[in-house]
Amino acid sequence: MTRFAAVRILRTLLTLIVSVSITFVVLRASGDAALQILGPNARAPDIAAFRREWGLDQPIWVQYVLYLRNLLHGDLGKSMLDGQDALAIVLARVAVTLQLTLPALAVNILLGIPAGICSALYRDTVVDRSLMIASVIGFTVPSFVLALILILVFSVWLGVLPSGGADSLASGVLPIATLGIGGAAVLARYTKSAMVAVLGRLHITAASAKGIRWKNVVRNHAFPNAAIPIVTLFGLMLGSQIAGSVLIEAVFGWPGIGQLLVTSVANRDLAVVQVILLLVTATMTVSNLLVDVLYGFIDPRMRHA
Repeated sequence: MTRFAAVRILRTLLTLIVSVSITFVVLRASGDAALQILGPNARAPDIAAFRREWGLDQPIWVQYVLYLRNLLHGDLGKSMLDGQDALAIVLARVAVTLQLTLPALAVNILLGIPAGICSALYRDTVVDRSLMIASVIGFTVPSFVLALILILVFSVWLGVLPSGGADSLASGVLPIATLGIGGAAVLARYTKSAMVAVLGRLHITAASAKGIRWKNVVRNHAFPNAAIPIVTLFGLMLGSQIAGSVLIEAVFGWPGIGQLLVTSVANRDLAVVQVILLLVTATMTVSNLLVDVLYGFIDPRMRHA
């Protein structure tokens, strides 16, 4: 178990290092932050002074080495716009983003898994076809299109929900629904596929032949065996929800890290962008690490192996 954990943690650290390195190089190779922040009318001496202050006048490999050294000491840099700590700026927005992503994950589970199980139990019926048609629509419609449709229906036509902002609980309904519907649709299809595969196995038939009530067969035998691919998918969704919130927050004007990322990229605020991408990568890699650990609790065969 120690070796298993060490290998997974090492992979996680390598993934973070590669992500940080790619982000660092791409951000600095894609344009001059000094020109973007100071504006096209800035004087040459001011631009040169800005580059010296933030170390942008040094070769990129020197900047990279200094960045890694500071990163190892817990220094993630400061915002080039106002000099504030970049990590503090991002963490202030994380709580706002979690107000969307956590309820959206709950919607994924509460809608997606029951819909998938129901579709598998009533396979090739009207119920199955209806649920699968709804799931296909849910994951094929782009999130920004779904967001605009929800705004059109509930904000413009019905006038029952606000179209943006974060002023009240009602403001979060549409962005949460946008994030939750797409994820629930994907989860429903994976759940159905996993359940159909398990329900056709001999031990399910044997359990039914013993006279065990069907709902107990499904709950105690079928679903635990089908949970492996579902947990794998959910681990990926856990990290991708934060990444997916970037576009949704921009559409609804939600002041989370997604909106912060858009404005920071536009303003070339390098340290803030790097912290956000590092946070997203860490969330995805750590969630996958937790999924690997959960496998042992879900499937005893993997724990014994």
